[in-house]
Order: sequence, then structure tokens, then C-alpha cells
Amino acid sequence: MNNLPFGFNAKAVVGLVCIGAAFTGSAAMAQDPGPPLAPGTHAPAFTAKSLRGDTVSLSSLRGHVVLVDFWATWCEPCKMAMPTLQHLYKQYSPSGFRVVGMSVDDATTVGDIRPLLKHMGITYTVTSSKDYNQKAESDYNVNGIPSQFLIDKKGVVRWSQSGYSEDEGTELSALIKKLQKE
Repeated sequence: MNNLPFGFNAKAVVGLVCIGAAFTGSAAMAQDPGPPLAPGTHAPAFTAKSLRGDTVSLSSLRGHVVLVDFWATWCEPCKMAMPTLQHLYKQYSPSGFRVVGMSVDDATTVGDIRPLLKHMGITYTVTSSKDYNQKAESDYNVNGIPSQFLIDKKGVVRWSQSGYSEDEGTELSALIKKLQKE
């Protein structure tokens, strides 16, 4: 984590989260939705379009361990988490692990998504379909970004976090290994 984007020191930003409608511009976040989905909760279904034009749905990922990450291009903690997610994806995707990055960017920043992903070397699935992503954002009770949800093969949330933590990679790696064996 020594090469964090934009000169951030990870120790100084642990727990940072972008919150509120003023940051995302999302109508789904205009009212406090309450706490994000807790472990043990059945993950709400979602359908969205990937940047490649494919339809992505939670039901199509059933049988896989899935990490859903709500993020935006302007959110520094989101960008700090992305290299960890990419590393986990690269390490565990051969055994079925999937990552879905759900952008909450609005019309003023949506054009920044592809250049950012290319710059950061992100190869996991990213969606940017405003209406679908806002519905998922609301259904998952996202109240800040990044918000991440690790979902098991049966569709149950097994881990969730709002914000960035420098330790999330180690914790997630252990959980992904465990869930892939179940």
C-alpha cells in the first residue's frame, strides 16, 4: 500500500468514506437509508449493464462468491480500495470469485470512468447504468462510498463495510477462501 494514488498515506485515511447526496448527487442517497446491509442478510437482486454492454445480475452470479463495490470516480477512498479489489479479483477469479463495481457517478463525471479504470488497470466488471445502479444503491442501504458487500454462493451477505480500510485485503482474502470452500 505504499503506492497509493494521489499521494495519500494509508494510515492517515483508514476509515475514510464519502457520504451524503451532496457528494454522489444520487437521489437514492438524499434520505438516510439507515445502516447498510449487515452480514446474514439476503442480498437484494440487482440487474445492471456493464461498461462492456453485458447484462450483469446477482442471479447470474449465483454459485460464485461476489464482492459488490459501490464507488465513484471522484471518491478518493474508493480509488484507494480499487487496487486491493483488483488484486483479489486477479488472485481468486480463476476459482470463481467475481467483483462488480457499481459506479454511482452522475452525468457530470460518468465520462471519467473508463479513463480511470484504464489508468488503474481495473479488469473486473464495472457497471454504470444510472437507474439500475441507483436502485441497487437504495436496496443495499448504501449511505457512503465505498460500500462493499461480500456475498456467498447462496446470495447471503457475509461481510460488509462502508469506507476504506488498509486491512480489508487481508480480511477479504481469508473470507473469500473460506466462502469458496462452502
